[in-house]
Amino acid sequence: MKDSHVDEFIALTKCTRQMAREFLEKNNYELDYALNDFYDTCQNGFVVDMRPMAPELIALFEKYRSSEIDSSISTDGLVQLIEDLGLELEDPVTLCLAHTLQVKSLHDPISRNQFLDGLHSAFCASLEDVKSMLIEKESKLRNDADYLETIYNYTYGLILEPDHKTLHLKAAQEYWNLYFDPPTNTKFAIQPSKPFFKQWKAFLESQGTTTISRDVWQMFFKFIKQYPTLQALKQDYNEMDAWPLLIDEFYEYLEENGAL
Repeated sequence: MKDSHVDEFIALTKCTRQMAREFLEKNNYELDYALNDFYDTCQNGFVVDMRPMAPELIALFEKYRSSEIDSSISTDGLVQLIEDLGLELEDPVTLCLAHTLQVKSLHDPISRNQFLDGLHSAFCASLEDVKSMLIEKESKLRNDADYLETIYNYTYGLILEPDHKTLHLKAAQEYWNLYFDPPTNTKFAIQPSKPFFKQWKAFLESQGTTTISRDVWQMFFKFIKQYPTLQALKQDYNEMDAWPLLIDEFYEYLEENGAL
């Protein structure tokens, strides 16, 4: 019964599972009362979070910050946090954490406000809370195509080298592999077929492509969402659709090489 109330609360409010539990527990799992409480705390569509900052969360920041005289977490501190969470830096779930913390670049330090506000808003006060939150995020990557696209698009700016406007092909390929050719026990909400993805990589190599623009990065996700297999591409591709030139050239490459 409690789980069904949580699911219904989330469906109605679009809030996080942790927030849903918070309001339901506060109102003894009376759904109507919990919903009224939720909407009473909203102003102009935003939830006003009146909870005090947990001392445990502040202590967590202190554990990972660069030094006593610095009020930020450096790349080394972030790497240590990721290791303590049992994750790897190059992991889509780690990217969800960076997104929660509003990290704009892996080369930038994480400010105190970023860290505290991000985790506080996600109802996290401890490492265990963060682990639980990321389990939910991983589930969303597997089941929610819109959320997967949000994290995928966010990745481009995160891994972009400072003062660069385009992404090195090698970096793009590494993260394409993470999203679209993950280990056999992992499958995200959008997944191209292996033959399709293999052809894409072969095409880029044959073209001598060295960088990937943000537009190509973002549109490639939409492309494989619409055409996840070579068969789907063969049957439904419309040459009049507004794809980036590189993607149009990929289609021509497939035709010329008898892959369609």
